[in-house]
Amino acid sequence: MNNKSILINLIAVVCFISCKNKEAQEPVEEVKANTFDVIVDLNIQKDDELILFYKDASIAYFDEKNTVYNGVKGKPEAQTVTFSVPEGILPNDIRFDISSKKDQQPIKINSIALSYSGRIFKIEQRDLLKYFTPNAFINFDEATGTASFTEKEGNYDPIFNTKPAIYVELEKIENTKL
Repeated sequence: MNNKSILINLIAVVCFISCKNKEAQEPVEEVKANTFDVIVDLNIQKDDELILFYKDASIAYFDEKNTVYNGVKGKPEAQTVTFSVPEGILPNDIRFDISSKKDQQPIKINSIALSYSGRIFKIEQRDLLKYFTPNAFINFDEATGTASFTEKEGNYDPIFNTKPAIYVELEKIENTKL
């Protein structure tokens, strides 16, 4: 065989192996470079739907139109849930609805990270209450980072609202002045 034949055969083998490996891989979620992401590392035992509400300067109140839903499969080990705000939107405030299921077991929040354009602000479990306030439907154990839930007068809507301390961090990672 001459060098040209060897090279062609080598390219064919590499292409075949590469194509085979792509077929064997699980589908990968496309990550968009220009999205603002909220990445939550948590332990959640039962399937649930978590919701991130966001608003920018053009929106006065959180509403259903400005939300990112994320269905989560319950499992015993920690998992990461990523909420990507649509491209081109830089939120000046967020709200995290941590459970939609009335029978949800306590959820442990290990960390919450805010990410945009390569800049990340990570809130460790010990600092969660510095940046977020649980509402009346959440009993939050600061020592363990565990949220348990309660119904009030037939209502169930466990939410973590932001505190003013987070606005400075949003400005930093978005590299803007709000």
